[in-house]
Amino acid sequence: MNKKILGIIIILVVASLATPLTSTVLAKKVTETDMGDYTEYVGTLGGANFVVRIPNEDWNGMLVVGCHGYMAFNWNPNAQFAMDNLGGVGLPFALVGQGFAYAASSYGEGGFPIKEAMIRTHQLTEYVIDNFGVTGKVFIVGFSMGGLIGLLLGEKYPELYDGVLDISGMRDIVLGYNDSVDLIAIIESIPEAIWNSLPQSEKNKINATCTMLKQMVADMEAEFGGSYDDKPQHYERLNPVDNAEISIPMISVTGAQDQLSVNQVHTFEDAVAEAGCSEYYRLYIVPTGDHANPPTINAALSHFAELVDYPVGW
Repeated sequence: MNKKILGIIIILVVASLATPLTSTVLAKKVTETDMGDYTEYVGTLGGANFVVRIPNEDWNGMLVVGCHGYMAFNWNPNAQFAMDNLGGVGLPFALVGQGFAYAASSYGEGGFPIKEAMIRTHQLTEYVIDNFGVTGKVFIVGFSMGGLIGLLLGEKYPELYDGVLDISGMRDIVLGYNDSVDLIAIIESIPEAIWNSLPQSEKNKINATCTMLKQMVADMEAEFGGSYDDKPQHYERLNPVDNAEISIPMISVTGAQDQLSVNQVHTFEDAVAEAGCSEYYRLYIVPTGDHANPPTINAALSHFAELVDYPVGW
């Protein structure tokens, strides 16, 4: 074979291998449904279920990508937007009503799949941009564990995302893990006399909390390959406070009554300041707010415009 032709073939082969497989190729079983005010697309991408909602009128060209919180199971397409009615607020519906497109991935698995969640959410973002005519800014809105995922994605892909809204997020994985372990120990050491004096409704609540915490700790250890003491570098690699060199605007909204993140309120803020990036970060504490409850979500929605208008007012 002519050496010149062979060289061209080699160049073309190498180039094709260097070009990543686009998310367009991976999207499967996509169905389209006109929902009146918006059109909904449901399908799978890289093994994860996804939903995309595009306003039928007055779309502003911008996209919001949602990151759901901790669940011990993988959501199916019909349950994909359970967060729509989280606390009876419906933040994704509110954003679509304001003219934003909205998309979210199931991550493809339940538990605490931080790495997989980042991959699938990033992949879905590019898929929507490539296939639905996004012309404006792209934002992430994350709930609880999803807030953690959003902060990490915003730090890693500042060229793709224009802002992050973190609602009741876990901003320090290490602190969250250790606090959960400590709280389990406290619950299990409640003296019998005190336990017997509690009303059954309170016992049920405590038992449910303890069960959830045990499952979450087990899922975190499965994700990171062991406890924090065993694998500290694995936790820190995906810890927002260890990835605080941000270069896009990020807003965290936390309820003052949120016992799940009470010790994490200022940890990311402090890490961002230490990294010299405070100009990009804002923290709002809602006095009557709890973990992603109506007051917290309503407050978060009211602050979302600050991301859209950035850098105005910052």
